[in-house]
Amino acid sequence: MKKTIIFILFLSICVFLQAQTLSWDIKFVKGTYHDAVPISQIIRMETGEEFLFSIISETNAFCYIVIYDSQRQVIVLHDQPVTALEEMFFGPFKLIEPTGTETIFIVMSNERQTNLENRIQNFNNNPRSRQAANNLHREVVNLQNNVSGLGEPVSSFIPSGGTTRGAAEQEQYLTRFSGKNLYVRAITIRH
Repeated sequence: MKKTIIFILFLSICVFLQAQTLSWDIKFVKGTYHDAVPISQIIRMETGEEFLFSIISETNAFCYIVIYDSQRQVIVLHDQPVTALEEMFFGPFKLIEPTGTETIFIVMSNERQTNLENRIQNFNNNPRSRQAANNLHREVVNLQNNVSGLGEPVSSFIPSGGTTRGAAEQEQYLTRFSGKNLYVRAITIRH
C-alpha cells in the first residue's frame, strides 16, 4: 500500500512539473534545397538565398519574434499568444544587401512578458523612432541575458519525419526545446 501511495505521489509531481514547463519546436529551413539546419550555431548563407521557419508549441503560450537585421533595423514579426499544437509559418525571407548579420530573437513563455509588450507597443506606435527601436532591442537582449543566467535552454536537433515539397528525398529536422517556462532563442544568420 505504501509503495502504491508513493508511486501515485511521484506520478502526480511529475505531471505537475510537466504542466508548468514549456515544450516547443522550431524548424529552420534554408536555401533552394530546403535544408533543415540546427539553430544552435551561426547559420551561414549567401545574399539572395531564402529561408523560412515554423514554430509549434505543445501548450498555449506567448510568442514574440523580433528581428534585428544587418542594417540595424528592428522588425516585430510576431507578438501574439499561440495555441497549442498550431504550427505557425514565417517566410520565405530573402537575404538582401548589405551583407552582415541578421538576428532573429524568439521569445517563448508560459506567461505574458509585459515589459517586452510595452516596448513593442511603443515601437509599433512610432516605428521610425530610433529610440523606440533601440529600447525594444535592448529589452530583448536584457531578457535573453536574464534567461541565459539560468543556464542554456535545453534543446535537441531531432528528425521530424518528413520532407519538404520539391526537396530531394531527405529527412527533415527540427530543434526541440523543453524543460523551462521561458526561452529567448537567438537565431544568427551571416551572409
